[in-house]
Amino acid sequence: MIKNIEKGHTLLVIGPARITLLEGKIDVFGKIFLPEKEKSSPELNDESVLIVPSAQSYPIFSIDDSKLEVYTNFKENLIEIEENSISPKWIEIKDAIIKDMTQNPNIPLKIMVLGISSGKTTFIKYLANNLHKVGLKGGYLDSDLGQQIIYIPTTINIGTINDYIVSSEDVNSEKTVFIGATFPKGNNKFIISISCRDLINNFIRKNKDIQFVLIDTDGWIKTEAGIIYKNFFIKTIDPDILIVFHNETVEELEEIEKTYSSLRKDRKMFIIKEENKYYHEKNKDERRFLRQSQFSKKFEEFRKISIPLNDMVFIKKDYNKEKDEIVEMEIKINDLLNLPYHYVIIGLMTESSELIEIGLLFTINPEKNYILLYSDLTYKEQIKIKKIFLGSLRLSTKGNHQGYLYL
Repeated sequence: MIKNIEKGHTLLVIGPARITLLEGKIDVFGKIFLPEKEKSSPELNDESVLIVPSAQSYPIFSIDDSKLEVYTNFKENLIEIEENSISPKWIEIKDAIIKDMTQNPNIPLKIMVLGISSGKTTFIKYLANNLHKVGLKGGYLDSDLGQQIIYIPTTINIGTINDYIVSSEDVNSEKTVFIGATFPKGNNKFIISISCRDLINNFIRKNKDIQFVLIDTDGWIKTEAGIIYKNFFIKTIDPDILIVFHNETVEELEEIEKTYSSLRKDRKMFIIKEENKYYHEKNKDERRFLRQSQFSKKFEEFRKISIPLNDMVFIKKDYNKEKDEIVEMEIKINDLLNLPYHYVIIGLMTESSELIEIGLLFTINPEKNYILLYSDLTYKEQIKIKKIFLGSLRLSTKGNHQGYLYL
């Protein structure tokens, strides 16, 4: 269908959909799209086409009167509003951060976005694209185990922002830490926090020209355990700028805001109190579908592989509170054989605990001294495996949830 959007209006599109800009000029998360005929560079042939994945919502703001060709099976997933869905507060925060960074160009800033399902990732895309637009170079850390944008669920990742970010295809993981769960339960909340800190510190050391790192977080804040998690997370990473999507019904958020506005006098905190009225909150089915799709895409190239056990060990990660560090604990094969370990997601690691690849564990055969797993390892990668990090999530080869492994 052809859709005409007036200047200053926004078309909210819930996927799946394919949008082609025929006339005008649009802005999506801060990235500008022009029609094919107005482009000066032949390398930008695909920049007038926008793919909106299933269960995702993209705001298409019309800078000029624009004409779109829209392919979708669900017309009700197209909603036109008579304003910019990016609020003046978001623009104000973006401008303040850009001003701060241009005045202090040599200091890498850690910018964390916090809140309960209210558009954190949308805001990070918007901020990342505007920072990129003015020539600032930075990284993106995704700590949300269940709704990863950079890689697959059960992992946390960091990557360089080399271009505008609209979809998950636009930023690649340069370093992955395998957690093996989609929720920060138990000691995972401490393991995630320390892992994120280490990812950021190593990323900044490796990339001397980096000026910022954007930190996306999950929405687990409610309950006492949620407060413990987020307080530990913020304290461990120690962001320079904290952006909070405030919600008056969530007392835990107010407690976090008070705590961290007083800990560092030089820390800047931006509170977004207004409701994000155009936020598309995914229901459980949509979240499950997105996770399954990410797993399924990753598993497409996997195959069954048999690897000798030899001196290989099975491990899980734990948190040592006294030493404030992550520790590895060996799981004996005989203990594991008595548990429902089949199809559990695993991290295949070197002797120094570097992640080689993700896989699914099928069978352990100690009598014949081999394990059967599902992955896409090369032979050179196979011989490097010395540790198998056991996750807690059990999946089918199509990415469907099969249960849990409790260690």
